[in-house]
Order: sequence, then C-alpha cells, then structure tokens
Amino acid sequence: MSRPQNAAPAAPTYAPPATRRTNRMAIWSLVASILTVGGLGSLAGIWLGFAARRRIFQTGERGRGLAIAGIIVGVVTLVFAIVYWAYIAMHTGGAGGTGGGGGTGGGGY
Repeated sequence: MSRPQNAAPAAPTYAPPATRRTNRMAIWSLVASILTVGGLGSLAGIWLGFAARRRIFQTGERGRGLAIAGIIVGVVTLVFAIVYWAYIAMHTGGAGGTGGGGGTGGGGY
C-alpha cells in the first residue's frame, strides 16, 4: 500500500537580515568635525569619534568608518584652526610691540 504524497513541499521563508543601527555618536563626530567653530567642534568631533569607536567595538553597531572620518577631519580642522588663530594673533594689534607707550612721537596728526 502506498502513502499519499503531499501536494507541494513547504517553501522556505526568507526573512530580511536584521539591520544594524548606525552609531549616532559616529555621525555626530563627523558633523561636529566639519562644523568646527574656532576649533571647539574639532575637539568635540575627535572625542566623539574615539568614544564611538569604543562603543561600536562593544555593541557591533555600524559606523566605524564614520567615526574614523570624524577623527581625521577633526584633526585636520583643528590644525587649521590653530594655524588660523596663530596667524590672527601675530597680525592684530597688541602683538609685536607696536602699541602703546614710548612717547617717541612722530604721529603726524
């Protein structure tokens, strides 16, 4: 005696892979590094980038590249800000001995 066969075997179900979140600190690291405000954003971006890399390593979230980019852009913009502020300090009044006292005259006014 033969057994009756099922009409069709059950089709495998495909579920989309679980999506991993992108670490928000990594995103803000890059944003703060780009929007540097006199060097303060650069420092915040560098700090956030290192903190994001540490958290990404612990949690397995995405965003490692963003965190590294935030650190690199932060360092570059920080160097730029330091050079900028040094230039401003050297070329503004009060620096270089060109101000104030002495009384040797010659003003011509």
